[in-house]
Amino acid sequence: MILRTFNVCVLLAFFAVASFSSAAAEANPSIDVLLSHTKAQRGDTVEVTVRVPTKNTVRAVLLVPTVGVQPLSLKPVPARPGAYRGEVVLDGQAPQGLYIVHVWGGEISKPVGVGKATFLLGRIINDFFIASYVDSTQAVADIDAYLREFQRIGGNSLIAHNLISPTKALYASRIIKTDLQPGSPKDLVELILSRADKQGIAVLLSVSWDMTKQSPFKDRMNEIKAIATELYELYQHHPSLAGFYSYQEGSGTYYIPYVREFSQFIKSLNPNLLTACAPHVDDPLLAGYLSAVEELDVIIYQAGVMASYRTDNRKKYPFRRVKDFCALGAGAKLLQNKIAINHVELFGYLENRLNPQTTATTYENIYSQILSAATVTNADGISFFTFHAHIHDALKKQPGVEWSRTAVADGIKAFDLISSRISYARNPLVVYFPYSDWVLERWPNYFLPALDAFRVLGVPVDVLPYAPPLEESVYPYYPFHLNKDVLARLLRERTVLVLPNVSGFQQTDSDLLKIFIEQGGVVIAFGPQIPMGRSYERDQLFGGDEGAGISTHVELVVRDAIGDRVKTGERFALGQLQLPSWIAKGARTVASFADGSAAITINKHGLGTVITVLPDASTAAQKMPELMRDLLDYSVSLRGGKPVVDIVGSSENSDVAVAMTPTGFRVVVINYNPGEIEVALQPARSDGASQWVDLVNNLEMGSARLLKVKIPSGGFRALEFRGR
Repeated sequence: MILRTFNVCVLLAFFAVASFSSAAAEANPSIDVLLSHTKAQRGDTVEVTVRVPTKNTVRAVLLVPTVGVQPLSLKPVPARPGAYRGEVVLDGQAPQGLYIVHVWGGEISKPVGVGKATFLLGRIINDFFIASYVDSTQAVADIDAYLREFQRIGGNSLIAHNLISPTKALYASRIIKTDLQPGSPKDLVELILSRADKQGIAVLLSVSWDMTKQSPFKDRMNEIKAIATELYELYQHHPSLAGFYSYQEGSGTYYIPYVREFSQFIKSLNPNLLTACAPHVDDPLLAGYLSAVEELDVIIYQAGVMASYRTDNRKKYPFRRVKDFCALGAGAKLLQNKIAINHVELFGYLENRLNPQTTATTYENIYSQILSAATVTNADGISFFTFHAHIHDALKKQPGVEWSRTAVADGIKAFDLISSRISYARNPLVVYFPYSDWVLERWPNYFLPALDAFRVLGVPVDVLPYAPPLEESVYPYYPFHLNKDVLARLLRERTVLVLPNVSGFQQTDSDLLKIFIEQGGVVIAFGPQIPMGRSYERDQLFGGDEGAGISTHVELVVRDAIGDRVKTGERFALGQLQLPSWIAKGARTVASFADGSAAITINKHGLGTVITVLPDASTAAQKMPELMRDLLDYSVSLRGGKPVVDIVGSSENSDVAVAMTPTGFRVVVINYNPGEIEVALQPARSDGASQWVDLVNNLEMGSARLLKVKIPSGGFRALEFRGR
């Protein structure tokens, strides 16, 4: 039997391997489920291996995203008692989302042993389902209406949140004060999971402490463990249960021990349960340290843009910060191939509310956040806080929220297009955030302006936070050694590291940078501070060093052009730029200041190359953009890459993404400015005939090599250049 109806091919039919005569003797037999893939693509075959006690009967099903539960066939492995295999064959139309393999012995509603495993196809579209917002007078109808609505716009995953109110548990708990009995039709966890089983929605249950009482903080972890245990015992029989999410959030590396203990405990319940958390953005090093928690599976790095308008937090981040903050999670996931989900806020404070009677925010605020999230490269999906509370529930009393709902629907369509066709691959240029226990203030003061400088240049970059070696990732101990896994990946992926005004490195990053360059890596360091290190001499690695005093520079002169855009002898006005003097010591001087001191140098060291740009990234992008494009293309070419396209006319209030194709490239430019902008797209190479195509409507836009397009305020253009 083949599931042609749902365009997913699965080897089917329930399969019993033996009688379950030993059930009484073994109350909770171990069922191990192994998958050949944790992340799959259409066309893949995911192999399922199950290991059970040899006398036990087991059955298996597969939760197919947005489809529901389907039977999964298991066949014995010859000469391996207790081992069974199955397959999940994904065709070209297989729906995206989390697939859950669910294996059990005994009765389906009262299993004797449960095994689970998940794999991801495409992207997760997640929402926080807020249990306390369910209409208790018609809970079933309210939940069904919400799920239909969320699925209609593309949703395929939920975090069931706020399961314990200040007065009671909203499920049939035996250990927390509640008015619900086992089997109660008002058990909200049972209601949401039973419907998720039928509709193919993967669910993570949010675990908090007992909020019905004032517990001492020192007791809360024990309460969290007891509640997680109870939730798993009560609801493990549901195929839609994928794992658990930590209700407790955090914003600094102090959060790491909590996440590690929480995740380790969840894995003790079942090693294949997913664990998830949603950190804040205050400390970029948190992302890197989370990547080193082996038991943590899912990181939802909170963008915090709408939240930055709170009365106690008036930072007022622009929309583009969604990409910058979520990029930390996408960069951190690489160490252990975790699931990184972007975060978008559907609520508003004060001036961002639709009106004083609702917390939902406007179409522009929602749509622009989603567009920015879509340009985060290699992310695994998007999560909303929260469609259930701020859209579905608010619509019951505020018809104007329909426009906000439309923003989510329109945003998801744009997100699917951009993330699946343009921002799916990592960029060669990566801004690196190093380890230091006092570097926190540098993130807003130097790194965010540098990211904006690349926006001005129309050059997409990724963000890579420092990740300690796994054996040195336990706080509060300092790491001392380089992360060899990170080094190997940077060399393998031919990454170009960008350092924006980094002052110096501790041992772990000093060693990483030195060996990375010696083994062929490329680094671009922007000033005015060029990093010293503990394991290298700066004048040898960078080919220069500081002179005495600070000088005022009004002009930069190109001494040795390295590209086609800028010629030797060209000059760039700098205003009154004050910088430390820099003396080249063996490095090639590409440009100098009017007084003859070095401004831009290229130094060969070992097998690698270091490019030093004394002006800061913002000044370089604003004052000499064409020279910067030549430098960036040169740096990428050193790692075997090729220039793709010049995007001229973008600003710091925009986002861009670029992807190579077999015959050309695709590009998206997003405009957050209050008015329309025009950008010019100039392919770096064009052999023979070509064609521009609008990816939104699939319309051809002409064959001219240079394309000028207008982008409306709050909108985007997604285009493909097809060579022939």
